[in-house]
Amino acid sequence: MPSSTSTASRHPTWSLSYRERASLPNTSILTAYLLRLIALKRTNLCLSADVTSTSELLTLAEETGDSICILKTHCDIITDFGERTVRGLRSIARRKHFIIFEDRKFADIGGMAHPHT
Repeated sequence: MPSSTSTASRHPTWSLSYRERASLPNTSILTAYLLRLIALKRTNLCLSADVTSTSELLTLAEETGDSICILKTHCDIITDFGERTVRGLRSIARRKHFIIFEDRKFADIGGMAHPHT
């Protein structure tokens, strides 16, 4: 019985480098950018920034930005979220070359009643 990791069952892109995958014709612009970023930075690390203030978020982005490709934020839990947050984070992301990914899951579940109450 063949193993689940045999070469016959692998997707053709598995043997391509990130840069090669980025240049495939059906690769979306964002995916291509991310694949090139992974190759350039030699990491595919995504950091979830579960902090509650702009100061904490900007400090975390500054300290980790060189080592990550994506910073996942939760703007709905940042108590002082505003223009300073947006401008500061965008500036750091541009300088340190990472993507900002906003995760709205807390907003999606915030108003729901717990089913066991």
